[in-house]
Amino acid sequence: MQGGRFLVTGSDARYFPLLQELITSIRRLPEFTGLALACVDGGLTPGQIRALQAQGIPVSPPHIPAGIPPRALRQRPSLAIGLSKLWLDRLFPEAGTILWLDADAWVQEASALELLFSAAETQRPAIGVIAELFTHKPFRVRWTPFGLAQIRSILYKNASLARLPRSIQRQVGVRPTLNGGIFSLARQAPHWEVLRHWQKRVLRHGKIFASDQLSIGLCVYADHMEAAFLPGTCNYMGPWYFDPQRNRICQHLWPHHPAGIIHLAGHDDMRLDLKATTEVMLLQGGAPTGRKQLMNLRYASLQKTAAL
Repeated sequence: MQGGRFLVTGSDARYFPLLQELITSIRRLPEFTGLALACVDGGLTPGQIRALQAQGIPVSPPHIPAGIPPRALRQRPSLAIGLSKLWLDRLFPEAGTILWLDADAWVQEASALELLFSAAETQRPAIGVIAELFTHKPFRVRWTPFGLAQIRSILYKNASLARLPRSIQRQVGVRPTLNGGIFSLARQAPHWEVLRHWQKRVLRHGKIFASDQLSIGLCVYADHMEAAFLPGTCNYMGPWYFDPQRNRICQHLWPHHPAGIIHLAGHDDMRLDLKATTEVMLLQGGAPTGRKQLMNLRYASLQKTAAL
């Protein structure tokens, strides 16, 4: 559908099972049965590409910006996915609003998708703020003599590696990280060119991995472009609570509503193994029981739990 909503993801061959789970989690939602889906190829096999095309999902070659050493992508072809995220308006010119979901995410509640799309349709990037996640240490701090503290945030670290000016490092270093794994943006929004400006600058000296995330942070914090910051339910990465009665992964904040989009970032073992587990707090009647159990949080695992 010309000018409509598009949901785009990307995958290599290893993550193909996760990609299929993401697709299934979306297509089961009555509100999004007709949603256009597409995939960026980050190292899929020919058979996997044919399988996606048979499901009506076009597969696009990645966009590789000029100057990227070929050997870097030969060793890790999936890096091309992160590079492509800031070129989605060019890769999918038929789209009106583009929602990106990493393949290690899956959708539990349709309302989270609607929030992402509707926020982006205001011509601002819709994105989650990692600082909303509960943590005792939102930043790593290195204490120096005389009681001085050196902040070691993700944005500060990556801006330093990219050799950005000290003033920019300080400007973004104390700001919450904007997670590049889930975001949405209208194709006609002015942010795309600014994002690519920062990508080009970051890639001169910085790492390819997470360059997209740093570029998003620089667009918002250094250039002061407007963004729509979304609640954690749109990009939920824990702490993990589970309601057995509803068979729902829930948010840690009271009253423990079901999380909208489950993002398994950081769970490397679970992303590749349905037998891998993590500790989950159990709920009963909407309240924590104080009891925990080990669970696998992938979509396929939750469907097996529901069938028992």
